[in-house]
Amino acid sequence: MNRIAPPDVPAARPPRIVAVARHRLGRVLARVVPEIASQAQVELVGHAFDEAVAAVRALDARSPVDAVVAAGASGEWLRQHLDIPVAMVEVRGFDLMRALAAARAISPNVGLVSFDGPSEHLAQLDALFGMGIAQFSYSGPEDAPACVEALRRAGIEAVVAPGLVSDLAEQAGIASVLMYSDEAVRQALQDAVHLARVGRAERARHERLGTILGQLQDGVVAVDLRQRIEAINATMAELLGASGAELTGRTLGEVAPVLDLGATLLLREAPAEEVLQIGARTLVVRRAPIIEGGEVTGALLVCRDPAVIQRADRHLRANQRPLGAPARYRIEAFAGDSAAAQRVRELAAQCAASDATVLVTGESGTGKELVAQGIHTASRRATQPFLAVNCAALGESLLESELFGYEEGAFTGARRGGKTGLVEAAHTGTLFLDEIGDMPLALQTRLLRVLQEREVLRLGATAAVPVDLRVIAATHADLAAQVERGLFRRDLYYRLAVLRIDTPPLRERGTDIAALATSLMKRRAAASGVRPAHAAAALDALLALAEGYAWPGNVRELENMVERLLACHAFIAPAGKLDRARLVEVFPECAQARPAPVRAALLKGAARAAELRRVREVLQSVNGDQRQACAILGISRATLWRRLRDESSAGP
Repeated sequence: MNRIAPPDVPAARPPRIVAVARHRLGRVLARVVPEIASQAQVELVGHAFDEAVAAVRALDARSPVDAVVAAGASGEWLRQHLDIPVAMVEVRGFDLMRALAAARAISPNVGLVSFDGPSEHLAQLDALFGMGIAQFSYSGPEDAPACVEALRRAGIEAVVAPGLVSDLAEQAGIASVLMYSDEAVRQALQDAVHLARVGRAERARHERLGTILGQLQDGVVAVDLRQRIEAINATMAELLGASGAELTGRTLGEVAPVLDLGATLLLREAPAEEVLQIGARTLVVRRAPIIEGGEVTGALLVCRDPAVIQRADRHLRANQRPLGAPARYRIEAFAGDSAAAQRVRELAAQCAASDATVLVTGESGTGKELVAQGIHTASRRATQPFLAVNCAALGESLLESELFGYEEGAFTGARRGGKTGLVEAAHTGTLFLDEIGDMPLALQTRLLRVLQEREVLRLGATAAVPVDLRVIAATHADLAAQVERGLFRRDLYYRLAVLRIDTPPLRERGTDIAALATSLMKRRAAASGVRPAHAAAALDALLALAEGYAWPGNVRELENMVERLLACHAFIAPAGKLDRARLVEVFPECAQARPAPVRAALLKGAARAAELRRVREVLQSVNGDQRQACAILGISRATLWRRLRDESSAGP
């Protein structure tokens, strides 16, 4: 039997990415770009700042550019002057240490130049180890020459810097080391591929919405900033007495003066519905600005059905949210064979199967955000945004605008066109609220409404926007105790703690420490230039030294120690032979750790210690009032006295 072959479907063109860099960074890009040749079409542009903006726009005019890769001040300039997504080449800690080591090999007089401010972390590291690194900064192309002149006056003979300052330093006779590694460039290219794919998916969704609107009985027309008709459906074309092809490109105010959208474009706001007479017909008309990326790019007019317009407008605003970077971790990334680690993975998998709010508790550095990302990637929302905010890192007013957004003119200095908040931007995805215990009470009330009503009201707005999102919160604080002290809303606490996961500290995962450290070492040893056998021997010595150490910084501290070990390996093991005295000098905190028997005893009594710690916290919160403390703890005065006696007899 003959079969009719299906028609050929043209293959979608690969994402088009433009990589902007000059000189050395350009050579790094040229070396790495072939690795993603199967994923995207990448073109190199050897310009910076205004010249780069002009070059990218010219390329985009010939064929759409999906994303741009850039670095440093030039990359920030492109972000400000292009409406194309820009993936930045980021500098990671180990890349910086590698570059500084290369510069130190050239001269002991080393400088580090950063864009828009010095590095506090490097300053702390410099103060700790006395590396003598002089830091400089610049904020744009106009003051880069002055920065190089400052390097020269300071006697700097080797500098680690971004591309522009690195090139200028070489011209001034100062040796320079580019701070961007191949791996950083490779990651930026992958980020650009992701941005390109997300952008295409977004455009496809908008085209689909346009197709749906075209089938509506309501008349719909969209115009640009000059009121030129860009899109019009058949119903509206019929109302205006011409075909869509004839009307496209004409000015709406000239075709139908009563429908003029000049005021909407000028005021950047949607007025109330109007009843208008168009020819022999009486219509209900709704006008609204079209806002993309916080800027008005045109206006929309819909006739006959205000209710449909309102729903479509909300849907458009939701689809125009700024998309966050994808979650990087899966549940399996919470590594370890200990019972505690296995329990965390099991609970996370159970939480991923539900849409309920999750509260992740645990000390700093125990992997709370890793667990949150793992839950997201294993959930039905995995392909949607994962947006995170640290509630302790921002002031109350800034946190409020970041979370809930604002309308244009809501306050002095508000961005033109307003701003989409993270709650609205996380629509259909996951919002991760880190350090939720530090959220001000006033914002707790607003967050509670989001969780209860599933809608968000921007600052300065009068109409709420419905949102569909999953909230995961994390804290190192005892929220139950904060509730009792009046520092955290009780109703919000119960809304957040529907599902709970406690990430155990590293001191309770003793059997995982060696495996975690070895895994971290394997990922970093090759890039550091340290031979694997030497790295393993040094790591064994460090773990032996740290036997009994309490790991107050948990996994984050362990990762820091592994990086420190690799960075200082030449000092710790000169000529390949381990020097224990130098190991102790580099890791003094481990040398002061308690012996293993004491540590084992502490772990055995962990539950008892937690109980006593709770008693002390409650007593402190009520200023030593034992009667009130007993009421909060739900115990008798005799029990309280006995626990205090046990604590006193236990000693330090």
